[in-house]
Amino acid sequence: MTEGGTGIKARLQGVMKEALKAKDRVRLDTVRLLLSEIRNAEIEKRAPLEENEIIAILRKGIKKREESLVYFRKGGREDLVRQTEQEIAVIAEFLPPPMTEEELLSLVQEVIAAFPDKPAFSVVMKEVMRRVEGRAEGKVVSEVVRKLLEVG
Repeated sequence: MTEGGTGIKARLQGVMKEALKAKDRVRLDTVRLLLSEIRNAEIEKRAPLEENEIIAILRKGIKKREESLVYFRKGGREDLVRQTEQEIAVIAEFLPPPMTEEELLSLVQEVIAAFPDKPAFSVVMKEVMRRVEGRAEGKVVSEVVRKLLEVG
């Protein structure tokens, strides 16, 4: 995973070229903005980003747009709603597939089983989030960990 972000970043650059040729404005603008955010983060870090850091930027982009959707809908701006939904779809293409509930459940059970005594919530969360690598939201992971620690 430490390939300096070349996987997702290279795909974004390829999609940008395709969108340019196809004159797909929404796709082009969205990908350009993502590449710009990645470049800014690399400048701030003074090093190429890891894949998980790029995934975090993509997730933040989706979260921002989802928050905007609420306001666009309240304001009756269907044009902006459509555009924002298209942007979310473009960004989602570059995210790894989310973990299934079964995968997450077995991972949490595996982490809990690795401890001889009943581990603290924070210890389990830290290890699970490290292993999940952006394939599940922290809120969902938290609920599963809490449920399994209460039962166990």
